[in-house]
Amino acid sequence: MFHIAILGCGVVGSGVADILFEKQEEIGRRFNEEVKLTKILDIKSMEGTPYASYLVSDQKEVLEDETIHLLVVTVGGLDFAAEMCRKALRAGKHVVTSNKAVVAAYGRELTTLAFENNVRFLYEASAGGGIPIIRPLNLCLSANDIYEIQGILNGTTNYMLTGMYRDKMSFEAILKDAQAKGYAEADPSADVDGYDAARKIAILSSIAYNAFVDYQKVKCTGIRDVIYADHELAASGGYVIKLIAGSKISGKGIRVSVEPKLVPKNHILSAVNSVYNAVLVRGSYTGDSLFYGQGAGKFATASAILGDIIEILEAPQRQNLPGFVFQDADIVEGSSEKERFYVRVESQFNDTDYEELKSHIAAVFGGDAVYLGYALSDNSTAAFISGHCTESELGKMLAALCEDANIKVTYIMRIAD
Repeated sequence: MFHIAILGCGVVGSGVADILFEKQEEIGRRFNEEVKLTKILDIKSMEGTPYASYLVSDQKEVLEDETIHLLVVTVGGLDFAAEMCRKALRAGKHVVTSNKAVVAAYGRELTTLAFENNVRFLYEASAGGGIPIIRPLNLCLSANDIYEIQGILNGTTNYMLTGMYRDKMSFEAILKDAQAKGYAEADPSADVDGYDAARKIAILSSIAYNAFVDYQKVKCTGIRDVIYADHELAASGGYVIKLIAGSKISGKGIRVSVEPKLVPKNHILSAVNSVYNAVLVRGSYTGDSLFYGQGAGKFATASAILGDIIEILEAPQRQNLPGFVFQDADIVEGSSEKERFYVRVESQFNDTDYEELKSHIAAVFGGDAVYLGYALSDNSTAAFISGHCTESELGKMLAALCEDANIKVTYIMRIAD
């Protein structure tokens, strides 16, 4: 007999309950064991739902119930959710969670605590929603030396960037649209400023590189300053704009960031649109592997949680401490690598000025720079793509360009490779 409790019966928690009700007999037959949801811990009323009889409001009714073997933690927030994970693990219960904030901040502690109490702490749903990515990193790709991860890890911002270009909308207009459709919160900061994606790339990077990546050290730039003209100019050069969460082995350390980038239209991530997410993993033997799907949503996320539950049923005693428990990642600040950059500039242009700007760009940046022209939607805005240069070299060349051409640089984005 294997009994399960759920903490938090909101969108994801109710999805877990729905799937368990539908599949628990089938799962039980597979493992020759009765698998049942027995309690749901929540403070809100569930009157009129199929789960009303399962509701308990006192955490002791779950934590001190020795017949409960596993706690699913779908409640949001940080402190309470983390403490409930700790208490459940200390009580000898397996824990499965979708809470990325808990995993990013306390994943190392909770993994160790699970090991010490001979139970398991799993969190497949925390980094990619319904996309299977953590288990492949831990198992299927474990023979590889992973050297880079690139991901579109936030459905809200991907929806916004897709719609901004497709419908010629401003940031403010597409944000209101996303909020009206339930894709963005009333306070959208976690999404649009990149913090949600930063937690996810920190989790994935810790696993991939066997060293703990502190999400608070992730260099984070959101999408608030992206304008429609950027999409227009990027498209003219064969690019789309995506919020890329990425990490890469760089010398003896790891570069990790969340930032809008220009993605070439022949890049595998360029076709990931709307609320969909994708993770590109680059390994020493497999080369490029792409994981694609719904990064959020009731049943997509619940599906990943059920996958963790089934793994625990298959191997409840499997114990290992991953490398990130023992070692901190050396996070590299800045970059000395040569990259290409998109540069947006502003001035009061006329036709002669555009030609002069093009000449100035060629003189300062050389023949590798690509002039994208001016935006039809805003003729005071123009852009170009630099040749390969370091951040330091870019800064010096832009200073010279602004002085020579009497323009102002208003935005810079890297080019994804």
